[in-house]
Amino acid sequence: MNTTSTAPGPAAGTRPWVLVPALFTALALTAGGFGYASSALPGAPLWLLLPYLLALGLVAATWRRPRTPDQRAARIATGAAGCALALFYARIAEALLFCAGIVAWLVQGD
Repeated sequence: MNTTSTAPGPAAGTRPWVLVPALFTALALTAGGFGYASSALPGAPLWLLLPYLLALGLVAATWRRPRTPDQRAARIATGAAGCALALFYARIAEALLFCAGIVAWLVQGD
């Protein structure tokens, strides 16, 4: 009887994929903290913080191990997009709320 295992191991030529997601996670949390602290949102309701989950979700997608170089590049781009969204979300939310306030003021006719 043959008792050899046929469990798939790591593919030949693959590199460890822990440093990149760890860096993107730390960068996204730091960028989100700086973006939030430098905006007027700290006094806002908590539901305005929900889009930060989208940024963290994009960064969380980088933790999946890429199988090809194209997937590696796509995961790096996804992590970079998540970090940028975490950094700029507070400014985007402020601009949208400001525009909504102006539109409400203009519609009111005062």
